[in-house]
Amino acid sequence: MQTYNVDVGYLQEADAFDVNHLLPNWLPSANIFLARSASQAKVGVFGSLSQLDFNLWLSDLALSLPEHTGVSLDLVLSESQGVAHVNYSLVDRIPNIDPPIEADNPGFLNYALTWFRSRRPNVRIYATEGLFWVEGF
Repeated sequence: MQTYNVDVGYLQEADAFDVNHLLPNWLPSANIFLARSASQAKVGVFGSLSQLDFNLWLSDLALSLPEHTGVSLDLVLSESQGVAHVNYSLVDRIPNIDPPIEADNPGFLNYALTWFRSRRPNVRIYATEGLFWVEGF
């Protein structure tokens, strides 16, 4: 069983639970191009998207995975001219993944990425069925 050094510092913010909502699972995007890109993503693929588009792309990627499979991605989070950006690289597909107890609901993803962007812009994120978690590095 793999252990993770999960960072949930974003949950310590006073407004963390006021501005977020629980989702039963990842929600598919309406963007067919993001959905196709995510469903065809192989280990080693990299790219750059706005943070909002990345959230949709990651959701589509998680929904395209076989059961009990996760992915890990290295992210570089930045902001330019008022738009948040995510540079990503798909590091691994992990069969039979065992999410840590600190794994969070997809409804917190955007809030978490925004929090990390201003504090630790280089992170590794994991995503699986209905969950994500972040490790700083």
